[in-house]
Order: sequence, then structure tokens, then C-alpha cells
Amino acid sequence: MKRWLILGITTLYFAGCTSQPSPQIEKHVAEPEPTPETAQLYLEETPSEDLYIQRDERSFSLRSISPMTTRQSIVNTAMSYLNKRDGGDCSGFVNLVNLKTGRPYYNEKELNANFDNARKSRAMFNLMAKRGHAFETMLPNLGDLVFFENTERRPAVKTKTKGKNPPKPQPAASVIENITHVGIVTRIDTDGTVEFIHHSNGKNILDYMNFNYPMLTNKDGKKINTYMKRCPSKGGAAQPQCMNIAFFVAYGTF
Repeated sequence: MKRWLILGITTLYFAGCTSQPSPQIEKHVAEPEPTPETAQLYLEETPSEDLYIQRDERSFSLRSISPMTTRQSIVNTAMSYLNKRDGGDCSGFVNLVNLKTGRPYYNEKELNANFDNARKSRAMFNLMAKRGHAFETMLPNLGDLVFFENTERRPAVKTKTKGKNPPKPQPAASVIENITHVGIVTRIDTDGTVEFIHHSNGKNILDYMNFNYPMLTNKDGKKINTYMKRCPSKGGAAQPQCMNIAFFVAYGTF
């Protein structure tokens, strides 16, 4: 009897120390957010149009978009006035483009300090030369200025003095580099042709010059030299003395 009593007590003791199963706590796992379907490509499957579109979109999203450069802006602005009368004259047209593109060439105060005669084109040249930005032996960049001299229609000053010994006609007033005209470079071709826009004969037009071929006006079906002044016809022969190249002085950069 005693042995059975001891066995019963021992059984109760071990039953009290046995760990009871803890209640299960339900865990909530966040579901992944739905993502847009992406076209998949499997082996031996022809790529779909959607796949190409998605690839292009991802490619474009990784590309940095560079802002329009100042030179591109100058050319675009100048060309927007092609065949129009805006500007009024050559320097007025350049001044208009200068203002519209944030004054890359000059501000009014520094330009006014460089007048040595009445011509604004001359003041522009003086300013470029003073900065060391006037050059003639290299091809220009887009948006550079291009300067010409002695483009006036009247070559000499007329006198009204009468008598037996009237004074001889004197040359028109001139200075070193008698700048009388200015334009804006809009294109440079690999063959050396420079296209520029300028205000001439009442509107803004495109003209060309190429020092590599001074005796040609056209080459390979395109214009490479045009005329600054009209020349008497000589049976269709090119007359470089009246072309833009004959009046060119320098380019002005910034």
C-alpha cells in the first residue's frame, strides 16, 4: 500500500512540471504590393512589341536630358526670324537675338563703351577684339558673329564744289577694319562652307562663304559662296570680288 502511495505522488509531481502547449498566435505577413505586369521573353519566342516598348521606356528613363546649349539657342532664335524684317538692319537683328538669348555677346553698357564711329557693328567688333575673341584664320562655332567691311553701296564721298579745279573725290570715311556689316553663323559644313544669317535688303536671309573654293558659287549641288554686292554679269563666270569672302574681316566668339 505504501509503495502504491509513493508511486501516485511521484506521478502527480511530474505531471505538474510538464509544460502545457501555448496557444498559437496567428502571424500576419504583409502581402507584396502588386507590380505592373512586365512582358516576359522565353526561349524560342519572338519578342513582342510590348517588350520592345518597355525596354525603350526603361532606357529613356535612365538617360540624362541635357539642356539646350546657348549656341543652339542662338541659332534657333535667329532662324525663327528667317525671311522676316525683325531687327531693321544687320546690327539691329544681332541685337535682337542677343536680347532674346540672355545677352551672350554683350550687354548694352559695355557695347556703348566701344563705339568709335556711328556703327553698332563696328562697336561689336571692337568689343570682340578687345576681349581677344576676334579671329579670322579658323572656322567659327555655331552662334559666332561674322563681320564684314566696306559693304556700303556708295564707294566715295561726292563733292558739290564747282569751278575750274574742283577737288578730287575723297574716299569714304574709313577706319582700320572699316566694319559695316555683321551676321550670325548658323552652320559649318565639313567642306568649309559657312552658312550665316544676316539682315540684308530689308529682311533676314541666309548666305554662304567658302574660302576653300573662292571661284565657285556651287559645288556638288549646293551653294558654297554667295554675293554681298551685285556685280556686272560676265557670261555667268563667278566674280569673287563681289562675294562675301571679299568683304570678310573676322569672326567674333564668346
